[in-house]
Amino acid sequence: MEENRGRSTRILEWEELKKKERSQQEDLLMQSVYRLEPAYWVGVKMIEDCLYGAFCFHEGADVKRRVASAAFLLDEQEFFMVILKDENHVLSQIRNISSEGAKMEEKLETVFEGILKQGKQKVEKMEKYLIDMEQEIVGGRINRNRNRSIFECKRLLTVWKNDYVQFLNMVEGINGLEEKKKDTHKKVLNEEAACYFRIYENKLRHLTEETQFLYEELVHIREALDAALSYEQNRIMKLFTTVTTIFMPLSLIAGWYGMNFEGMPELRWQYGYGFVSVLSLLVVLACFWFFRKKKLF
Repeated sequence: MEENRGRSTRILEWEELKKKERSQQEDLLMQSVYRLEPAYWVGVKMIEDCLYGAFCFHEGADVKRRVASAAFLLDEQEFFMVILKDENHVLSQIRNISSEGAKMEEKLETVFEGILKQGKQKVEKMEKYLIDMEQEIVGGRINRNRNRSIFECKRLLTVWKNDYVQFLNMVEGINGLEEKKKDTHKKVLNEEAACYFRIYENKLRHLTEETQFLYEELVHIREALDAALSYEQNRIMKLFTTVTTIFMPLSLIAGWYGMNFEGMPELRWQYGYGFVSVLSLLVVLACFWFFRKKKLF
């Protein structure tokens, strides 16, 4: 009990950290942020017997626009995180729900599980959107703007996958560094926190695999859309070909009786016009019946 009482978890804004009177741990984190600028570097490394990590997230499909980034120091006694950028208030929400009286392990779970939960919500929403899109295509309701929607989803999933992979690499780095420390008996994390990160790594890997699955599912949806568009185009071309074929004999009849040779028997025949009209109608009906029987339209 006494061991848990000494552990703490703190989450501060970057401006708060710069203005306050800093402790040695806070000063170490601030120097690390300046030295390893999170705008260019994400990951985890050992700094003075502490684990220093930095991560970021993007908004939408823009791979250059980072809307959230943070850095942290983690050791056996403390988890200290500073929020560097938080345009969509993702990290601030996690900070607000951290309970004051909780142990460090519980607060660690609040922070990292909060990030994981938001990732799962985005993936589930995207999965539902792709299922609705696939049902629409299979049902024959083809929207020609779907190609653009698929392309945007592809870009979005690419950004998500990169964010989750870099976050997964960071957690794998924490676990990897902790394994190395076992040999020297200078572990950074206590057993409970180390166990949590091992479990969290599996959860995060599962989320990354789900994102990759949705990315691959987009390929199948794109193929289904192309097949549906090809089928629709072939159906229209078949209809046009059938109509042209039905009226083609009329062109022959019109060309035949449009020659106006003096020796043509029907030229001065009293019922010649009616005969050609009835003949044309019978030819059209016969062709229509034939193509209908063959189920060509």
